[in-house]
Amino acid sequence: MNFRRYVTEGDAVLAAGMLILAAVLFFTAGRDYGARRHVVVEVSGARVLELPLDSDVTRTVRGPRGETVVCVEGSRVRIIESACPNHYCIRMGSISHTGEIIVCVPNQVLVTIRGGREQSFDGVTQ
Repeated sequence: MNFRRYVTEGDAVLAAGMLILAAVLFFTAGRDYGARRHVVVEVSGARVLELPLDSDVTRTVRGPRGETVVCVEGSRVRIIESACPNHYCIRMGSISHTGEIIVCVPNQVLVTIRGGREQSFDGVTQ
């Protein structure tokens, strides 16, 4: 079968343009474009602390039940001490990706990584 008879010069230009556009989108889709990731700590819904994720630092925030210690180390963040009774927030371990969270419900502390390329798993978790 002879496809040259059905493909015009305009079709070839359009196909080449679409291939180039697809390649550009493929290679640039995962870039952060300079947006720096940082840690946001909220207590009772109010933002009380913002920390860079690229430097090692430990800070204490005060919640309704007492103090919670947030530690940023090696581009990972975790809660190392809390005034909550069961310490589930400490057992959650560390997080390192944009959109991940650590929650201390009794002390009303929320630790989130923001910036960079936001990750979204589905419409419910956004």
